Parts: sequence; structure tokens; C-alpha cells
Amino acid sequence: MGNKSSTLPGDIVGMHSRMEELEKLLNLDSDNDVQVVGVSGMGGIGKTTLANALYARISNQFDACCFIDDVSRIYGDDGPIGVQKQLLYQTLNEENLQICNLSMASNLIRTRLCEIKSLVVLDNVDEVEQLDKLDIKREWLGTGSRIIIVSRNGHILREYGVDGVYKVQLLDRNDALQLFCRKAFKSDDIMNGYINLTDDVLTYANGLPLAIKVLGTFLYARDVSEWRSALARLRENPRKDIMDVLRISFDGLEDTEKDIFLDIACFFYEKEETYVKRVLDFRGFHPEIGLRVLVDKSFITCEKGRIFMHGLFKELGKSIVREKSPKEPRKWNRLWDYKDVHNVISENMVK
Repeated sequence: MGNKSSTLPGDIVGMHSRMEELEKLLNLDSDNDVQVVGVSGMGGIGKTTLANALYARISNQFDACCFIDDVSRIYGDDGPIGVQKQLLYQTLNEENLQICNLSMASNLIRTRLCEIKSLVVLDNVDEVEQLDKLDIKREWLGTGSRIIIVSRNGHILREYGVDGVYKVQLLDRNDALQLFCRKAFKSDDIMNGYINLTDDVLTYANGLPLAIKVLGTFLYARDVSEWRSALARLRENPRKDIMDVLRISFDGLEDTEKDIFLDIACFFYEKEETYVKRVLDFRGFHPEIGLRVLVDKSFITCEKGRIFMHGLFKELGKSIVREKSPKEPRKWNRLWDYKDVHNVISENMVK
């Protein structure tokens, strides 16, 4: 019963250890209860890839399986009933289910899945309301069932009451190198003449699988001079396909959190947390809650009293500040380069 087919991702470099850690969190050896586990991390870090790979690996242990690819999109297009229909169709494998309203769908979930050991994966959940309206209660599923919720926002997972959260980390240098080589050279080894350039690319991507794949694919079969040119351009204009994925998270922020994000991206990377809070408080941003939101949504980390942000988020912030007038710094609402500051002040003094 149910949909047990899943395509194992081709690029699962660094995934095996992650799958093992997530499996431990799921406690698959126990059939005495229903476990609900969250998977969180920044955009492009491989949350969906991990969930897909694990789904393919463990789905044969369940009577019914369901992987809903994009809960946020389906919920936005068709409401909660659209997600419930997907859940019921995949787990019960019945095409002609007549579902007219939420209560009917909830009743089917409660009555038909209560005796079935099910695996349910809900990918890209970005509001706790989406989970509440779906009405997928753990007590309605058969013992031994597992629910995996994938979200960029760790706070949603905690608010919903998951049993544990697996925070996906950036790839370490060795895994990042292997993934990049497979994309850029179609091999596990660096081609002669490309060692230093490869190191520059990996430093830029800083362990983010999305960036490594995009850049590796783009640089494949290009010569050394083209690599140098591409890297020089990246430092001035980040690739749109990478920025678009990261921008989704930024667009979901409230205005105050957007301002805090932009301030950190432009000015406060690796600065002391107490100093940053003082400046943000002076700007009226109520930084205690604002910074917590950015941590929950994986924009920043606070370690050893300092605030850190992935380099590509810094690039995103600066590109957002520049986007309306890329060549006219005097129109930007933030200036971080002393040359731009000097030129704008000089121009204003002349006027």
C-alpha cells in the first residue's frame, strides 16, 4: 500500500553520515510510538536532498509512504485540503477518493491511517499554520509511523512540538571538493592547472551545496582564463540562480528583521554580539527578538560572543541594497566601502 517509489538523488556526497544521524533521531527500531522529527537549515544546504535520500533508503520499512514536495506552494495554491489530498492519495493509493472539505479529509486520515505504519515527509513548510490546518495528528497514525517535517525555520518545528530537530550543516572541505569535482570535471579529482582556482571557488561557496553545484556545472569544460573571468565577475555580481534561492528566505522576513539582516550583511559580520545589539537597539530594532528570528531561520549564528553569517548571505544583502541603482551609491540606504562613502560625501559637498 502507498507510494514507495522515490528517486535517489545523484549528488549525495556527504549524505551518508547525515542520513545515519537523522535515522538515529527517528529511532526506527522502535514501533511503540509515533515519532515526529524536523529537518532545518539555510536555503540551498541540502535539506530536501537529505529527506529524499533517507526516504528512498527507509520507505520499504513502512506499510504506506508519502512525500509531499512543496507544502508551502501547494498550501498557497489549493489550501490545506490540497495537501491532505496528496497525503491520502499517496498513502492509500486510491485515485477516486471523493474529498469535499477539510473535515472529510481529516476523518479519512483518522480512520484509514490509524492501523497503518506510515512514513510521511512534508517538505518546505514555512508557517506553523500549514501544519495545524493539515490536521495530521500523531495519535491518528499507526504505531511505528514517522513524520519528517522539512523547514528553513527551526522555530516552526519547535512550536509544532517535534520530538527532535536535525540541523543540516554545511559540507566540510573534503565533501565540498568531491561534489565540486564531480560537477566541474566529471571526476573525483582536480584537473591539472585548476588547483588554485578550485580553492577559490570552494572558499566562495563555503560548503553550501547549492552554490557548489551551480558553480561546478557552470565552469564545466571551460578553460583557465574563463574560470578567472567568472570568479572576478562573481566578486562583483553574485549568480542570480544562487541568490534567488536565498532571496526566498529574505522575502519571508518582517521589515524590521530585513533591516537587521541588511545591517549585519553590510557592517556587522564577525562583530561582537553585545556591540551589534547596542547599535541595533539605538536604531530602534529591538535586537533581542530580531536576532533570535534570524538564528531560527538560519541567516546567522552566534558563537563565542560574535555574530557570523555565510558569505553568500552577505553577498545577498549587499546586492539587495544595490539592486535599484547598481551604479549610483548615493541612492543606496547603506554604504560599506570607504571609496563609495568618500565619493558620496565629496559629491554632496560639491553640490
